[in-house]
Amino acid sequence: MLLTDLLRFNPLNLFLPPKVVPKSNYKVTLLLGSLRKVIATEIIAEDPDLESLDVSSTKGEVILTGVYRMGWLWIARFLNVESIHYRVRLKPVSVKDNKARLKIVGYRVWDTKPRRFDFVRWFGKVDPFHKKKVFDSILNAAPHILSITGLQWEILFDLNYFLNLVPSIAGKIDIQYIIGDNNELYIFVRSSTILKPLVDFFGPEYLKIDYIEEDRDIQMLLWENE
Repeated sequence: MLLTDLLRFNPLNLFLPPKVVPKSNYKVTLLLGSLRKVIATEIIAEDPDLESLDVSSTKGEVILTGVYRMGWLWIARFLNVESIHYRVRLKPVSVKDNKARLKIVGYRVWDTKPRRFDFVRWFGKVDPFHKKKVFDSILNAAPHILSITGLQWEILFDLNYFLNLVPSIAGKIDIQYIIGDNNELYIFVRSSTILKPLVDFFGPEYLKIDYIEEDRDIQMLLWENE
């Protein structure tokens, strides 16, 4: 075997540039509405204070909404606040090494009970305490996927976790941009392999994949989605 390989060896190959594996552009669409069952079992079920969590998207942002129970907090019990609504707006700002940074651009909390004066809404504006508790409940359930960055109030979304679940594509995908709209998350990628195994693994109820022709401008596609 070694002799055969030696005879096939061409020393001129040492001076040739390495072979470039061609890559293609794709748009991977994550259908956020299909995540409800997964969120219920993997996140909500892990924290008794997190009553509900829904993920949607619009106008380039990812929106988290839900209800958080407050019975553990003495001042909430004193004010007869059983639970609060929360709404978080996340704006994707960059992607590096298949890890997306989402900046928290909006955060609101208010009482689930209609009141003439909503103490929760007022308190949420002057003290970030509620924000930290809500995020801890969500992030602690999936620390291998979600985390708060050192810049604070930015969430790091590690997409490598999902890519590594499919060995045939692991290491062959470079995520360029992500953007949210129409209750979907659009993930623009360059890949040296076909992405059908992603759909086969996760299922068409979660993902759609569209090929993007080389002469299409990805920035223009982003603008169209916005």
